[in-house]
Amino acid sequence: MKSFGSVLAFTRKRNAALLKAYREQITSTGYIRLSEIGERIVNSPSPRFWVSEERAAVVVSAIMRGKPVLDSMRPSKREMFEEIHRRVVALKEAHPDWQLCQLVSEVVNSPAPKFYMEASSALERLFKIRNGWYDKGRGR
Repeated sequence: MKSFGSVLAFTRKRNAALLKAYREQITSTGYIRLSEIGERIVNSPSPRFWVSEERAAVVVSAIMRGKPVLDSMRPSKREMFEEIHRRVVALKEAHPDWQLCQLVSEVVNSPAPKFYMEASSALERLFKIRNGWYDKGRGR
């Protein structure tokens, strides 16, 4: 688990992707109901999996060794790591000579079917983006 206040290297990219998805959802609907918009945002396609390659490699390795690492995760994170693991296994069949780090890097940086976060978390991040919270150095 990351420590409080630690910042991901891709925070700006994730925020830009969330903002883009938000704007797409707002323009495609005739009415705005935040709870529904939040659900639609997190279930829209994402340009990548929003997890570091290092963390994904650790989790996928643990899954492959039969460790119960997924048991303590929130459902959305568990679902994300299960999808990453599934893709790594499939990619390993196509590239048996690749190391785990190469496989994970390829998968994590590929488009994801959704954002794998709670709608409330996405909306909270969007409020912070729109209010300049990240620009003031709090999210860096």
